[in-house]
Amino acid sequence: METLLQPPLLLDGAAATAYRKAGMPAGAVPAFWALEHPDMAGDLVRRYTAAGCDVLYAPTFGLSPLSRPERSADELRDANRRLLLLTRRSAEKEAAGRRVLIAGDLAGVGLPIDAENRDGHGISFDRLVDSYAVQAAALKEGGADLLVCETLTGLSEARAALLACRETGLPVLLSLTVDREGEARTGARLLPAVITMQSLGAAAVGLNCSFGPIGMAEWLEDALPYAAVPLLAKPAASFPGEDGRMVSLDPTHFAEEAERLLAAGASLLGGCCGAGPEHLALLRGLLDRHPIVASPEIDTQAAAGEREAFFLSDDLEPSKPLICDSELADSLIEAEEEANVALVHIACREDIDTLIAASPMSRLPIAINTDSAGLLEETLRRYPGRLLVDTMSEEDTALLEEIAARYGAISF
Repeated sequence: METLLQPPLLLDGAAATAYRKAGMPAGAVPAFWALEHPDMAGDLVRRYTAAGCDVLYAPTFGLSPLSRPERSADELRDANRRLLLLTRRSAEKEAAGRRVLIAGDLAGVGLPIDAENRDGHGISFDRLVDSYAVQAAALKEGGADLLVCETLTGLSEARAALLACRETGLPVLLSLTVDREGEARTGARLLPAVITMQSLGAAAVGLNCSFGPIGMAEWLEDALPYAAVPLLAKPAASFPGEDGRMVSLDPTHFAEEAERLLAAGASLLGGCCGAGPEHLALLRGLLDRHPIVASPEIDTQAAAGEREAFFLSDDLEPSKPLICDSELADSLIEAEEEANVALVHIACREDIDTLIAASPMSRLPIAINTDSAGLLEETLRRYPGRLLVDTMSEEDTALLEEIAARYGAISF
């Protein structure tokens, strides 16, 4: 993985924007349009390759069972594999022996995640993992060099995507889409996402789309001192302005703004909505001239929730065990008065739902205590962040530590 992804790397630009210019009608699904117009889709790949892109995203965005429920699993598997092959063959025609990586592209689904699906509106975490797993397997079968999970709307979604994709053994890149305040739809922010996703095995973490390059630099700078993996930036070149009107950045202006992202620590750089081969050609020159900016010292000993990172002191002082009941949110707030870690006891599966719902109220890192290895595994699998694990339990300590390591948690 380390040999495959050696920054700096130039990612490609938008596909749907170019397809619309080539005649794709409104409402069409870009992936299926690309299959119906392979010459046009292949030409775009060749143009991105000629612009100097190192990583080309196959146009498989949204080809998962949850995103396209009207299509059968066999149809989706075939479409993913065919688009991978189309992208690779088109790139190889232009690359002239230069190494170009082909990425399978998975999209955020933007649906609320409800563990038990009790309200009829959400989807279960396990169902989301299964949907991503179907697409990830098809993309690996199609010959992808790596997988990209982009336009993610929160850490539960990112976690589901990464857990599914890492089963393929391929490197996985993840990128959130955030608003002008730096928040994804669920409130997730880049810094806690980096802390959480790198501990779970992501090869790179960052942002895509997100109202263009203006403002992205701030979030990258925040994350850089805690990023043990490369930071990714794939900003849009066309986005709604504060007055609601669309703002388009020409290639020169886009490159000028993108230079701030490199200075902030991004080492994987590309373009999203509105960015075409002309934009990427200028980014190629920019990337070749700009040195990689790395933090002189990286601190990875941190826990995280969706909205906040928690930096651990040398001396952890857990609270008394907090019970997962209707007053857990208040208990998490009160724990600040006596401790620097909120210790939560998990006694049954319902406690996991209670913890996830109440956890945004905590201003302390959260540690889990349980006497069940199964409950610990489910908690760590689903929690949208990075937890600590109290290994003082009736369960075998080595087993608890192994489970914690598998899900990127910190044992103490």
